[in-house]
Amino acid sequence: MRLSPHITLSRAALTMWISALILVPGLASALSMGQLTGEVWGSGNRNLVVILHGDGGPGRYDSYADTLAQSTRDTTVVTLNRPAYQYNGQSSPGQNPSKDHYTETNNALIAQSLAAMKASLGTRNLIVMGHSGGAAHTGIIIGAYPGIIDVAILTACPCNVPLWRMHRSGKNTWKQSQSPHDFANRLPHSTKTYALTNMNDENTLPLFAQQYVGIAKTSGADIELITPEGGNHKWTAYKVNVDKLIRKHLR
Repeated sequence: MRLSPHITLSRAALTMWISALILVPGLASALSMGQLTGEVWGSGNRNLVVILHGDGGPGRYDSYADTLAQSTRDTTVVTLNRPAYQYNGQSSPGQNPSKDHYTETNNALIAQSLAAMKASLGTRNLIVMGHSGGAAHTGIIIGAYPGIIDVAILTACPCNVPLWRMHRSGKNTWKQSQSPHDFANRLPHSTKTYALTNMNDENTLPLFAQQYVGIAKTSGADIELITPEGGNHKWTAYKVNVDKLIRKHLR
């Protein structure tokens, strides 16, 4: 089954398809990303680490992905091109390339891609790190499509999209985007989740992650809020703490 960015598949149908993929690992001998594209670092199926870039686009995470793959046995690292983004001559289909990115269709495309990668490698340990906009997608997918992600790291998450847009521009014009905080009460107990936001991040305020974690905890989710002193919104300000969390969960 292929998902067209112009065709909306019901969440229930997609969830059933994803569940089938997860229950039958090793469906293919090579990594499949579904309809999306990306760069692949390392090989093996002991761990699959997927990095979802921020709204500024892919590329800045490549050096870290290469270092992680080279220093970790039997591990595949993927820097995925989010829907409607392109990098190194590869394009991913999707909606809204310049703003209002976190649509139901785009989230479905990422969920399908994650499930396809997990199944094609036959891995039992999928770690997803989303930075900024990538964290928004991840925070939604955990709740909307439970059972795909084993460990989620929401780095600098705009976890309440309407409030984040009000903070950034004084109004919320991103009417097509879903928001992680609306899915926080659906997180499966099987997914370990971290919300990591620097105290001095003036883009995605710590408040947004705090709200998400608070809602998730009321439903018994396995989630932890981490708010290091200092830092800003840039990937370089988060990389050290992200690396510690990823390595903590490598098998």
